[in-house]
Amino acid sequence: MKVQQRDIIELNYELPNGRFKAHPALVISNSNVLETEDIFYAVMISSNQMNEEFNFELENSMLTKPLSKKSFIKCQLIQSYTADEVISKISSLNQMTFEKVLKKIFETIFKAIR
Repeated sequence: MKVQQRDIIELNYELPNGRFKAHPALVISNSNVLETEDIFYAVMISSNQMNEEFNFELENSMLTKPLSKKSFIKCQLIQSYTADEVISKISSLNQMTFEKVLKKIFETIFKAIR
């Protein structure tokens, strides 16, 4: 399935116990990565609020189609995938919110802690 940056898709995530569970995810990489490497990067979305300091809360007004549950982008949980691993496309995130999410991901993962 073709994916684009800002798409919210469904993927199987490997859990710490080694089992897999379908979760929504936000595509964060651009099309150049997919075209060049045949992979894209996505960040998990969950209804679980655990590790609040890493969460970005989603509201339905940010999306092209609402999600079925109150959901949070888990800014610390980024993985690479191939297009073949996509189960379905769920929605898309608006550009303004996407830029805020990227900032939160950067702060969560890369900002130095002093």
